[in-house]
Formats: sequence, C-alpha cells, structure tokens
Amino acid sequence: MLAFHEICPSVTIAANTEVPMQTITLSEAALAVLRSRIATTDADVTPDNLEACRELVLAGIMVPLSTFAKGPESLFKFTDEGWQRRHEILNAVAPLP
Repeated sequence: MLAFHEICPSVTIAANTEVPMQTITLSEAALAVLRSRIATTDADVTPDNLEACRELVLAGIMVPLSTFAKGPESLFKFTDEGWQRRHEILNAVAPLP
C-alpha cells in the first residue's frame, strides 16, 4: 500500500484545485486509464472511461478540467504529485496479466 497525504473526509473542491493523494485501492478500469494516460497524455474521455477518470480524481492522481467545446469533465490531467509518482503508483499494483 502506498502512503499518501490524508484528505479531509468532507471537502468542497473548487475547479482546477489539486487534491492531495490518499491511500486508495483503484479498480481495474482506473488502472487501465492510468496506464493509458501515462503512455499518451492526450487520451480521450469517453462515457466508458469517465467513472474511472473520476476515481483517479478521488485518489488525488488527476484533476478534471472543462473545455469550451466539450464541456465539464471533458479533460483530465495529472496533479503535480500524481505525475511525479506515476511510475511508483503503477509499480505498487499488480502487473497486467
């Protein structure tokens, strides 16, 4: 298990605000998105991977962004700590089968 900064149990997050990472278990879908985003940072957000992207936000690894053309949560980017620790995070989980 990785040790990350603790986050308050209830917090309001303003847009474009980074949330410190916490200890969390990621779903396979979130891990797949994380692997994809490390390989290519401009991967599209789709209805199929939106919940996995939101899971990465709750973990403090990514933050949601809005675009004029595509609207809210149309883009997710790494937090500074998420980007710096991306390989550590992936190495802490089981490899792909």
